[in-house]
Amino acid sequence: MNMSTEIEAKTEVAEVAGPEGYITKKELARRLKKTVRTVEHWQRKGALPYVKVGQSVLFHWEDVQAHLQSNFRVCRPRLEKAPVAADGK
Repeated sequence: MNMSTEIEAKTEVAEVAGPEGYITKKELARRLKKTVRTVEHWQRKGALPYVKVGQSVLFHWEDVQAHLQSNFRVCRPRLEKAPVAADGK
């Protein structure tokens, strides 16, 4: 491994994992399969728990999962109603 590859690898790890298992906004967006902009929007709405230190925002993945599971639900597809006959039967 040359020096530039080693530096790039360390940079990628730093972007993914913050202190003590925290992840960045970019990594959270990747795990949720959403855009960074969507994560920011959900932050402002209070839909995601996060920690802010200075200008850095970090997320604890387990806390995010627990929060989403306890506060939101998976919606089932709507069942189509059977057409009602003209005579009401």
